[in-house]
Amino acid sequence: MAGLATIEEFEEDLEALYETHPDVAGLIDALIEELGNDEDYLQTLLDDVPKWHFMYQPAFEFKLFSEARKSNRSIYSLKLYDLDGSKIPFRVFVTYDRAVNEYLVLSVQPRKTCYDTSTADYRDLCDRYDRLNIFAH
Repeated sequence: MAGLATIEEFEEDLEALYETHPDVAGLIDALIEELGNDEDYLQTLLDDVPKWHFMYQPAFEFKLFSEARKSNRSIYSLKLYDLDGSKIPFRVFVTYDRAVNEYLVLSVQPRKTCYDTSTADYRDLCDRYDRLNIFAH
């Protein structure tokens, strides 16, 4: 069965987000916990990407971060929706390590700039991914 873990830097990101956007951080935290407790669902998460997941609260979209893929990195974004159905102003980035059948939560970033590959946040996301030595799939 697939598992889900967070890296230390993501935990630091989330802790900082609780300081500025506690409601949003709470939604992210709740989803990560819910997904982590559903090994059967995690096993199918990569099937037919991108896809919407409305059975979860908060609902989310899961898709490949295509710009990261161009640099041979398998990074996916979680686009969460609040309980009113509006997009939250942040994205969560995860990867999947086939060798150990585990998703790793890498980062949470502001939606406004999270897909801009010229930012320090993007370089940091790539560094986090690279340190894990995961082969792109």
